[in-house]
Amino acid sequence: MQIAYFSNQFADSEGHGVARYSRQLFHSLSNIRPEMKVIPVAAWSSCESEEIKRMQKEYGLHLLPWGRWWTPRVWALLDWPPIERWLGNAIDLVHAAYLGYPIATRKPYIVTIHDLGPLTHPKFFSDTMPWVIKKSLKQALAKAERIICVSQSTAEELETYAGKNFQNRIRVVYEGVSPEFFEPGRIDSLKSLPGLPQAGTPFILAAGKISPRKNVARLMQALAKIADQIPHHLFLVGASGWDMEGVKRELDNPRLAGRIHFTGYVTDEQLRALYSSASVYVHPSLFEGFGLTILEAMAAGCPVVTSNVSSLPEVAGDAALLVDPYDVDSIAEAMEALCTDFSLAADFIKKGRTRARAFTWERCAEQVACIYQNVIERK
Repeated sequence: MQIAYFSNQFADSEGHGVARYSRQLFHSLSNIRPEMKVIPVAAWSSCESEEIKRMQKEYGLHLLPWGRWWTPRVWALLDWPPIERWLGNAIDLVHAAYLGYPIATRKPYIVTIHDLGPLTHPKFFSDTMPWVIKKSLKQALAKAERIICVSQSTAEELETYAGKNFQNRIRVVYEGVSPEFFEPGRIDSLKSLPGLPQAGTPFILAAGKISPRKNVARLMQALAKIADQIPHHLFLVGASGWDMEGVKRELDNPRLAGRIHFTGYVTDEQLRALYSSASVYVHPSLFEGFGLTILEAMAAGCPVVTSNVSSLPEVAGDAALLVDPYDVDSIAEAMEALCTDFSLAADFIKKGRTRARAFTWERCAEQVACIYQNVIERK
């Protein structure tokens, strides 16, 4: 059984978000189903040439010849050439690990949908090509044997947007938490991060590419409200996205002077160290397809505050304090509670670890492998 596993993020130099999903699912599939030959395919890679060679040798990564610009446009406009032409017709199934753009194929086809944000919440997204995503979704609805959604929230969003006449093809398969997140990262790995306060300074952590949907401005406003009640700083992990002006304006608040720290992109080792050292992890996002970082924080023993919207309550269960992400007071009260009430924090740490253990990449991979097998056998 040979699977063409298409994911540009698999070959990306950064490893968070969809890249995490693509890589962890690939590795878990390879571990639990060695009889399945899963071939990672990407149109481009941002990695250095030596890293690309390593992935090609170790994982069998196949880079398509037309690159980042031409591949999506040619596939979207011509539906040609089929991906299996570059891989050999022994391919039994094509799995697109992300609804990015249409994939030309004449083989049975499966797609994972993480969210429909660029179509349903365009104000939270930029640098997207909605017409390409629409074509990709149209292809999925017309041709995909199965549509994997990473949460029930995403499945319901898909049904609301596109109708319910394809419900029998939807499968909800949750993401997993890597075992290493249950182990603390090395504190000394943080020494290379610029501009952090002296060791031992208590801090609140938020992670994710900074953009309007991550709601960072309201998070900073919430910290300003309780700045006199707690000594904590705020560490913002992740690359700068778009519309940073609102975030930067909050830095002018004298109550936040010296207490906001932008770390930029961090390694997994550094992220684990930050999770396990933070007093609270706060994820007040306005929209998410899943929300893996809240589970990673829980695994690391960090109490979590997150939003009561989108997929986040589904993922968090009763193991996090849920807040209205549009209400600054709600965010502030939850942060203050977990920063000052150690008994409450300990309760959520215990609940969080239990919750995180319920989500494994092995379980995710086993469910996906069963979908592969069922589709191929039916053909």
